[in-house]
Amino acid sequence: MRSIVLFVFFASIFGISCTHQGNKEKISLSDSLMIAKPEYAKRFSYAKTPNGYTLSVFNPWQGASEVEYTYALDSTTTEHNLENNPIIPFPVNRVVCLSTTHIAYIDLLNQTDAIVGVSGVNLATNTNVQTRYKKGLLHDVGYEQAMNYEVLVSIRPDVVFAYGVGAEMTGYIQKFTDLGIPVVFVADYLEDTPLGKTEWIKFFSLFFDCVTIADSLFQGIESNYNEVKSRVADSQIRPTVFLNLPWKDIWYVPGNDGYMVKLINDAGGQYALSHLEGANTVPLNLEAAMEYGLKANYWLNTGTANTLDEIASNFPMSKQFPALINGRVYNNNRLTNAKGGNDFWESGVVNPHVILSDLVKIFHPNSIEHEFTYYQKLN
Repeated sequence: MRSIVLFVFFASIFGISCTHQGNKEKISLSDSLMIAKPEYAKRFSYAKTPNGYTLSVFNPWQGASEVEYTYALDSTTTEHNLENNPIIPFPVNRVVCLSTTHIAYIDLLNQTDAIVGVSGVNLATNTNVQTRYKKGLLHDVGYEQAMNYEVLVSIRPDVVFAYGVGAEMTGYIQKFTDLGIPVVFVADYLEDTPLGKTEWIKFFSLFFDCVTIADSLFQGIESNYNEVKSRVADSQIRPTVFLNLPWKDIWYVPGNDGYMVKLINDAGGQYALSHLEGANTVPLNLEAAMEYGLKANYWLNTGTANTLDEIASNFPMSKQFPALINGRVYNNNRLTNAKGGNDFWESGVVNPHVILSDLVKIFHPNSIEHEFTYYQKLN
């Protein structure tokens, strides 16, 4: 989930690792710095400096154009400098996450104990976060207009990881700056490929000075993802897939270049609305959506629904969908906590190979031996 409100790198080897980022990253020399541009992620880059790193985040909210935020991580200072391009002492020891996806990256890096604040803790599914919260080692800092700045100041974070829904976030940034709290934009949710999202683990690793570990973890995930993808790459059968449920009589669906559509394609399916260009969400009226639901073999991501009857009761028109009639409705809410927090939107960002395996199991069950993790079949 993005903010935990809106819907919201394990080894003992720590070190500076720009000397080895794998053959797939594009490396070039510029201003005497090694500029690393990830292969899949499009929204960040970073460079090694004598005292740490500089990193840049590009267009960190939907609709942003030519917006860039630059941050310096410096191991030789203990003082924050938040003017212009912020200077942040590192490695960091105390961080705040305003999105559950941030928790997933930090947890995979085995740095969860550094999280001292989150936004909407009840919706976080990470057990370490919940345990720390119960012990009073982690605090809920609120969200957006309800941000608890008093708590934020009291927990003394080294950095706050934020995300931008729109340009209005710049106002929040100024508030953090006025309080002397470094805040860094994270744009992982705007990446339109599964591995692009996952590659942000390298971004987070910079703050903990463990890029070598992140690089190794990512290469493993990438390899697993591509292995699963290869199982169905030559399949002649590609079932048609419909997505989501309506919200207030509007059916929001992704464009054909969106993250979820990339997963469907890589799992050997085809998107029912493949004519929609771009990666952004497109609103459809119920009648327009109905046309595509009637053509789909499978129906995925049905909100919070746990049964077919629940869907049919709330959306009677869905009784005509072949996917519902044939029992081919699968929801990505198998790992949902009691407060409604869905781990698909949390740890899923670092487990694209697992999500892909779930989808291959749905579309091509004889191609893989796998037990569902994030998805469940609705009955």
